[in-house]
Amino acid sequence: MKKYIIIFSLSLLTLTVFAQKKKKKQIPPPKEIVPVVVTPPVMDSPTETAVFAAPMPTTSPAPILATTIEGKEIRFKHIEELANIDLSQLKELSFRSVVSGKRIDSSLLQKIIDRATQLEALGIDNFELEVFPEIKTANHNLKILSLERNRLQSLPESIFKLTALENFNCSNPLTELPRSFAQLKNLKQLALDKHMFKVFPKEIFSLNRLSMLYLSGNNDNQPGLKELPDLFQQLPELKELAIQNEGLSALPKSIATLKKLEHANFSHNQFTSFPYVLAANPKLDYVPFDNNPLQWESFLASIKKIQWRGLFFLYETGFTKKQYEQIQDILSKIDVYYDGMND
Repeated sequence: MKKYIIIFSLSLLTLTVFAQKKKKKQIPPPKEIVPVVVTPPVMDSPTETAVFAAPMPTTSPAPILATTIEGKEIRFKHIEELANIDLSQLKELSFRSVVSGKRIDSSLLQKIIDRATQLEALGIDNFELEVFPEIKTANHNLKILSLERNRLQSLPESIFKLTALENFNCSNPLTELPRSFAQLKNLKQLALDKHMFKVFPKEIFSLNRLSMLYLSGNNDNQPGLKELPDLFQQLPELKELAIQNEGLSALPKSIATLKKLEHANFSHNQFTSFPYVLAANPKLDYVPFDNNPLQWESFLASIKKIQWRGLFFLYETGFTKKQYEQIQDILSKIDVYYDGMND
């Protein structure tokens, strides 16, 4: 039986070999920093944010990889071939198009949802998927669902019937979450990339088993979220939190209640200083804080309150080399990484 390799991380930041720090040591190889990547063991390495990505021939218009409940691996060149197999015997199924503009017939996708009731993992990557099928009966087996690079603006209200769902990765221009999303009580990892939320979806605060939450706005001239509800005490299991490409300039006090939080990424926002609710958390050890319009004096005062140790990434802030060295002197027990210096 195949095992999944699941890699979760908190940033789209790429660390370069030319990055510098005060001690002038070369940066250690960073962990893979993409949101919710799920790949079967056949992969050499996960190099994209695509889900269930397998080394398929680039000549195949829509590579499809499946694994049966008996552990047999099956590959298809054409989606239509799925109509001729026993869907009830599938344990894993992934669609991955390397060419934009490909589509999945809605009736076939509905058939998969209806009949492939033993699926534990389903991934649909880079299709023109605009509507996800209704889930007609409760599904107690599907644990991993990934909908990468599609065109979904909404999810069906019936999604609550995926009672076993633990990992959900959705890179789509969603405008909101259905109310029933709050019933996905087994959800542990949630990544919503390229969203178009006007307000933070409060349904997320009902998911009290979440250990990883990743949100990233759509950069196409969208303003992004400007504030967060002060309800994070309802997510006590969070270990990794990333909210990027938004318009945040402050964080709610309830984030200070996240006693298990180790990784926090608020890059590409509108912070002028480092938030006290993060500075006062001694558990943190991995903190990207890049591309924020930091104001030198207020930022300098804010980092003096930092109580954690670990890695601190400050890329593209506009600070000079001398200022970065001053930061490193203050944070002598923290490794500060940076580039793009203005000397």
